[in-house]
Amino acid sequence: MIMKTFLFFVLLMPLIFVSCTAVRKTSASVFNLPDSLPSLPTSEIDLPLKINAKPILFKANFFIPTQFTSDGWPNYAQPTCDFRYKYRFVRSGFKLTCANNLLGIQLSGNYQVAGAKCVCSMNKSVSPWVSGSCGFGNEPLRRVNISISSKLNFLPNYKVSTTSTLAQLNPLDKCYVSLFSNDVTNEVLDSISASIKSFCKTLDATIAGMDFSRLVKGATGKGFHKTAISKYGFLLVKPSVLRIGQLNYDKDSFYISIGLSCKPELSSDSTNKISVIPSLILNAGENRNSVAAYVNAAYDYDFMSKLLSDTLRDKVFYYKGRTIVIKDAAIKGLGGHQVEVRIDFVGTNKGRLYLRGTPILDTAKQSLTIPDISYSLESKDLALKIGKSLFKNKIKKALNGGSYLDIAALVKSNMHLLDSVLNRSLGNGILLSGKINELKITGLLPQKKIFQVQIYAKANLELISNGNL
Repeated sequence: MIMKTFLFFVLLMPLIFVSCTAVRKTSASVFNLPDSLPSLPTSEIDLPLKINAKPILFKANFFIPTQFTSDGWPNYAQPTCDFRYKYRFVRSGFKLTCANNLLGIQLSGNYQVAGAKCVCSMNKSVSPWVSGSCGFGNEPLRRVNISISSKLNFLPNYKVSTTSTLAQLNPLDKCYVSLFSNDVTNEVLDSISASIKSFCKTLDATIAGMDFSRLVKGATGKGFHKTAISKYGFLLVKPSVLRIGQLNYDKDSFYISIGLSCKPELSSDSTNKISVIPSLILNAGENRNSVAAYVNAAYDYDFMSKLLSDTLRDKVFYYKGRTIVIKDAAIKGLGGHQVEVRIDFVGTNKGRLYLRGTPILDTAKQSLTIPDISYSLESKDLALKIGKSLFKNKIKKALNGGSYLDIAALVKSNMHLLDSVLNRSLGNGILLSGKINELKITGLLPQKKIFQVQIYAKANLELISNGNL
């Protein structure tokens, strides 16, 4: 979804440029144009992802136990013949930190403990139990803080691993069992520590059992099947590498980047020719934030004619009291890198206009010229025939010096429209936002059967999720 939306805005305006320039083209040429365009670099698309943490933390609150107890609670646990105890730790909440895949969970809470001692001989009790307690009855529960550290790793097989450990166990209140004047704080903390460590192992095992390969492969597999992009053709993404950055947490949001290396192509051919979907590499590394997309577009002239006709059909133009209505338009290749545009019109006069020429792209100036432009006019309209010479002179004047299109100025004037396409909802609670920094046509080559265009776009984009994953 991300890739499709991005390439949509990258390709939308250049296609319009191509249509506009095609309306002005004409004639034969010898300009030493290449027979093919050069191969393009791999596109690198990296998007920061901002995720609302509140829904995730709400779910995590139910995953982290609300209390830890001694074995057999509320019965006593007896680690030795002469000592038995029971305890309960109740957390009141937790705080989360995360920096570069290192998560910290701080638990604050209270504990209560009861213990008893006796005299043993030959590993058997030979005296009554003497008991004491903290935090039972009218006594307040003792306070304790716990910190858990968990290192997060994204694995090449699309799994996630964590290494969770007890980082700190800090009793704010000591517990003295008064009846036998014994400080059992350490014993209680050792038991709490064992419970927390057991929870860490369970947490790591649970996360290790999560396998995202089917989800990821299903999503990336779509990149090897052509997808219709409105009326502008069919997109083949051809991803080769997936990237994921490092997870961070700040101000109620998680932050991480996701990236893709690919060789996107846009064409008028809807046929899927890739039968075996290759496995993609997953690279984990630093967060990245940039989009550098290089797109190959190739259209046959029937497709371009339909696009051109749909764009211009029934467009009305007024000139000095005359009305011109375009009824149809078509474009075809003439060979030698020339194209011909046919325009059928009605209105005050009726006829057909042909424009022919060789479009020449200046990549540095981002301009398009047609130095050898020519035209011809066909009509059975007597009034048009009489004024043909005047019409011819006006066309010559209009095309004096060759047809010219300032692509850079056109992109600049329409940049706000392109940015408006970026800032939109992608569905499933995900928003896309950002702006284009640079957009240009790097290659243009009309051939006999297809029209080729190469496009470069540089942008900064961001994904924002509501956290309901």
